[in-house]
Amino acid sequence: MPKRKPEAFSRVLIDDALRESGWDILDDREVELELSGTSGRADYILNGWSGPLCVLEAKPPNENEDPYDAKEQARGYAENINAPFIILSNGVIHYFWDWQNSDQDAYRIERLPSQKDLIRMTQKNLQPAKSLKTDVVTQNYLATFDSSLQLRNYQIRALDAIEKGFDKEGRRKFLLEMATGTGKTLLCAALIRRFLQTRNAERVLFIVDRIELAKQTLETFDIALRDYKPVIYKTARKKPMELMGSSVVIATIQSLQVDRRYREEFTPYYFDLIINDEAHRSIYGNSREVVQYFQGTRVGLTATPKAYLKNIDVTKLSAEDPKALEARELRDTYHYFGCEPGKPTFRYDILDAMKDPEGPYLVLPKIYDIRSEITTQALAENGWIVKIDEQDESYKVNQLEKEIFIPERNRLICEQILKNGLRDPEDNFGKTIVFAVNQRHATELTKILNSLKPGIAITITSRIKDASTIAKEFRDGKRKERIAISVDMLSTGYNCLDILNIVLARPIFSPTEYIQIKGRGTRLHTFRAGKKEYRKAFFNLLDFCGVAEYFEEKYDYSIPLTVPKIAKKSEKTVKTQKVSGKSGSASLNEDERTSAGSFDKAPVPIWTGRDVIDTSEIKIVGPNGEKVDVMTFRGSYERDLKKLYKQDMKFKKAVDSEDDDQLVTILSEKFFNRPEMYYTPAKLIKSYGIPAPVSTFVYGPLDIRPMPTKANIIEDTVQSIAARYNLRYQEQRILNALTQLVAEDRVACRQFFESNLREIFERPQFAPLGGVDAIISFESREKVFEALRETPLVQQIQLAD
Repeated sequence: MPKRKPEAFSRVLIDDALRESGWDILDDREVELELSGTSGRADYILNGWSGPLCVLEAKPPNENEDPYDAKEQARGYAENINAPFIILSNGVIHYFWDWQNSDQDAYRIERLPSQKDLIRMTQKNLQPAKSLKTDVVTQNYLATFDSSLQLRNYQIRALDAIEKGFDKEGRRKFLLEMATGTGKTLLCAALIRRFLQTRNAERVLFIVDRIELAKQTLETFDIALRDYKPVIYKTARKKPMELMGSSVVIATIQSLQVDRRYREEFTPYYFDLIINDEAHRSIYGNSREVVQYFQGTRVGLTATPKAYLKNIDVTKLSAEDPKALEARELRDTYHYFGCEPGKPTFRYDILDAMKDPEGPYLVLPKIYDIRSEITTQALAENGWIVKIDEQDESYKVNQLEKEIFIPERNRLICEQILKNGLRDPEDNFGKTIVFAVNQRHATELTKILNSLKPGIAITITSRIKDASTIAKEFRDGKRKERIAISVDMLSTGYNCLDILNIVLARPIFSPTEYIQIKGRGTRLHTFRAGKKEYRKAFFNLLDFCGVAEYFEEKYDYSIPLTVPKIAKKSEKTVKTQKVSGKSGSASLNEDERTSAGSFDKAPVPIWTGRDVIDTSEIKIVGPNGEKVDVMTFRGSYERDLKKLYKQDMKFKKAVDSEDDDQLVTILSEKFFNRPEMYYTPAKLIKSYGIPAPVSTFVYGPLDIRPMPTKANIIEDTVQSIAARYNLRYQEQRILNALTQLVAEDRVACRQFFESNLREIFERPQFAPLGGVDAIISFESREKVFEALRETPLVQQIQLAD
């Protein structure tokens, strides 16, 4: 049994946390220690300019002692000295409680508030906030500022999902999973206004990861939130009065990180609402430290959450490698924003946008899969094989243009772009974004395109001077060029509505990256030619690297994401020898080395042979999208279930009357084991990770009643059996450990059914409970274990096995 840690241990941690938030613990005008009163002794009193602000109750950092349980004890101290706030802490876990506010319970915080924060909270309490619901949001909510700022119904539903969680459930973390092009910026403008109007926020921080996105966001906010004086932090910080006078600050992660400015210039509670755009990228590494510092309500926005807990046996990983589990939890977007795996606060994906009865609100691509002979060979298992110093060397598709440069292949790509790219209604070549391998590759493609059709292309990468200005001018139609060649700069957050062609001149292996890049073309747009209007119906995706096929046929969506490792610097041997093959050769002379290496540190060989088109196929993407658009079995299931509920009156009646037998019968006859997805009860149990009956997977997705977690089911099962057999504390602990194991480990579940109890109870988790000897002294074990085998929990696990 672990040794119990004393309260003094937590005091050391609490002292450090107070210092970190700017408190001088040696100045008893700020921090008083162990102050006694009629209600007992308070561990810390945090004072303001005119008296006590907060009672901080310290508790030992022991596993079975939650500081939350000291609420009433601390309330007595706070009442005695008239302190408006309470902090309950064991040095690791902190709870904050505005105890005089009857609508608010104590809630977890990650950092302690500063003195300025507590003073501001006191002032805010003089004029309490209203519920978000009191500020009614309609489609015209922002139209007062510009008639074109019309909210769509799905955006209103997203706002209402946050309102419900905030007002009724007391939640302070939310995740909006919304497809690229569905108007997240406009939605955020409405969200921010709602928080400010109801006084649930005085200051808002909107975090982006590139200055171009900050400028783009400000364009919308300057209209919809102009009376709140939105500013970009990078420029406004040079004018302190402008920054202090703004209620909405847009900042890049990088600008906040410089010299740890976020700590120097802001207190942890300076902002009441923090919104993370592209949240899947900004919640780990150095970025996470910035995001976690601020303690207001958090809202994450992303089209592509990172699901690092997907298809992970959390209990098993926790026992075997807790650090690996922690690494996954730190990066999992759902977990960070307080959501269950795969269940955001609100989801509206590309298929929702396509099938919306009020829409469609996005367009899908027509995919051109175009491959040269070299590309086809590079995509094969053995790769493209060429001779280097009389030895065969193999290049995979991800090495082309990185480790060997192929001018003829690049010329072929450019010719195919001009041949197959969509044109606009006025017969101009349609606006196009080409995604290249690296800077040198982007420059080369631009040169070739401009040699084929002068003035048609421009390079827009982070290495180009004034790239953000050029990108904006290209977006707004203020440049003559029709094709932008980029690497990553235009892959996220670039809102160019009239894009007609997306070109993949480089391979992609991340579904997240593919969805983001494809999303540059999915936005709606209406072209005007003369007096006529033409609605964009689709866009062309010209794929020169087999990307679409990879995500449709080869990518395994069931494999858990790999947690990225910190890259170590290493010297890479660069091939500069003579390169030869059946149709060409290459070498690097001094001039070529200078040219080839001008953008990248290491020169690469240049292939001078010919390349020709090998295959060219066109794929029309239907209303169900590509496989990558569905991403999960659950997403497809929930959409189809809701469709059945709307269209089948018998099923709807069974659901509404909660007639479990009837709804299972209907599902068995009309829904399960049908192409395409072949839904089955066993697949649902595996997909949701919940050993529950079919009805659970109906009522939950249809929002009729909350779906239980596996932990809920296990707890209910244990409590029920324990009460039935009047188990003692130690016996209930054994039952709980056994139930947890059986629910998480299929091998153990089979052993349990086969009564191989010795193998089960010799496992390490039973050692602290007495192991096999404790089981022998468990008198009613046979009855209890048989009862467990007969529970719905274990029966459903058996079904899924």
